[in-house]
Amino acid sequence: MSNKNINQIFEALTPRTEQKEKMFQNILMQSQVEHKRQRRFPPVKLVRYAVLAAVLMASLTTTAFAAVYMGLDEAFIKFLKPSNNYQAAYLSNGAYVVDKTMKNEYGSLTIKQVIGDSNLTYILMDFTAPEGTVLNAERYRFHTMITTNQSSNSTGFEVLDDENPNDHKISLVMNIMTDSSLAGQTVDLKLYDLQAADPFPGIFETIIPGSWETALKLDFKEYSTLYQIDQTVKLFGYTAILKTISVSPISITLKIDSGSLKEINKAAGRLKEVGPNEYLDNFPIKINYKEGTSETTSIFSGLAVSDFLSNQLLTIKTFENIINDKEIASFVFFDKEIPMKN
Repeated sequence: MSNKNINQIFEALTPRTEQKEKMFQNILMQSQVEHKRQRRFPPVKLVRYAVLAAVLMASLTTTAFAAVYMGLDEAFIKFLKPSNNYQAAYLSNGAYVVDKTMKNEYGSLTIKQVIGDSNLTYILMDFTAPEGTVLNAERYRFHTMITTNQSSNSTGFEVLDDENPNDHKISLVMNIMTDSSLAGQTVDLKLYDLQAADPFPGIFETIIPGSWETALKLDFKEYSTLYQIDQTVKLFGYTAILKTISVSPISITLKIDSGSLKEINKAAGRLKEVGPNEYLDNFPIKINYKEGTSETTSIFSGLAVSDFLSNQLLTIKTFENIINDKEIASFVFFDKEIPMKN
């Protein structure tokens, strides 16, 4: 990570003026309280408190950095797998804390935190079943109804590692993929009928009925950087225009226009299965990093939607481990290499 990027993170995490003043007053008050408690020592001049406070004020940026880092839920940190503390702090700065619980006779569902970018939203939640229920299946999901301003959306669930797999509690991350950002929206969310399944190809079956509904404010700070590309590419021999690339640590989204979209999809064919529930990406993108390494989205993980009325292809790429989006040198998409200007 460059000094510029590190500075940007620290600027984002630096306390505002009013926060600094409040912290300054708290430091002075705490220092005076401690002085009164320790009567066996000679009196200390007030100027020493001011010096002490000034020294502590100089470290407020570092303190804020640590506080924001700790603000990202530990379960989210384990799920996202940030590569270093700077990246964890950057992700923390965009997280929105919800802490909203919905209860009924079938269990309680707590929505804890939300993060997201221009096309992908992650919702961290805990579900607690009635006492005596054991939730130890390999996979879980809810049926979902969500009302948004977007023209299309796709949802899914991932179960997080559980320290006590034989209790009545599970943690899940719900993903919502959309054609535009959900940041700032209030959505109507209904989750119902918890289902469980064995490892793929196990079949999902409802194990707990009931529904949990809420109006959910998605007031996260999105991570994406949008690049306007507008370059011609050849997809399976057909001409297309790569319009934009939206990049964040959690996903990459490409928007492509082509009058030959039907022919492109026909030439791409069905996704080729290469393993249990694993398929090759028909529209892979290679990511070249500044230090010389690279990775390619060879396995399809995300969403691909073709709108034949607008002749636009939207494809969202997600990652098992988040990427260093500020260290990308270029992308290679079919026959075109696109340098990034960070």
